[in-house]
Amino acid sequence: MSKQKLYYGKDIEVMFNSDVCIHSGICVKGLPAVFDLSKRPWVDPDGDTSEAIARHIDTCPSGALTYKLLDGEYSTKKEDEHA
Repeated sequence: MSKQKLYYGKDIEVMFNSDVCIHSGICVKGLPAVFDLSKRPWVDPDGDTSEAIARHIDTCPSGALTYKLLDGEYSTKKEDEHA
């Protein structure tokens, strides 16, 4: 069973799959207003612009973080490369 969690924002939904995460720390180091392990929930999809969050999620080396822009566009950089 996948341990995927969904975090709802007003412009973006962020999905996190803990089974895939390699704990590189890129998310929390690069965008601490959105990804903060000391807070619950630890992901705040309204902590920055949806564009900034999407660009940052595209840097996730494991693919544990993905997103859906609420204008209907679902994406990760890795998925785009395989399309």
